[in-house]
Amino acid sequence: MTTDDERDRLAQDLLRLNLPELVDVLRRVLPAHGEQGSITSSVLLLAEVSRPSVGEPSSTQPLIEAVAWPDRDFYDGGFGPESALYEQGHCPDCGLDVTATAKRAFCPLCGTLCQLT
Repeated sequence: MTTDDERDRLAQDLLRLNLPELVDVLRRVLPAHGEQGSITSSVLLLAEVSRPSVGEPSSTQPLIEAVAWPDRDFYDGGFGPESALYEQGHCPDCGLDVTATAKRAFCPLCGTLCQLT
């Protein structure tokens, strides 16, 4: 068990990361907290939620996209060309809406390679 101070230090370290680095760290951590059951399984993942900032936000359904993990092998160990979540699409296998910093990224739910635009 960690202390509040240790978790605060970890949070400060995470805040120093840019978005692609943060996504990479969370790619290594979040899947380990999923649960495999005999009837259902679950995956802990990162998501981006957006809605228009003009008009009446409460009347607009938010857009929820799971953050896909960049194909680091394809990008020679990098995170892709983008510094933000500019690539969108959906997983061709499970249909999950995803976003990423790269056009080639793995679905965080099923692990399928996604080609994003």
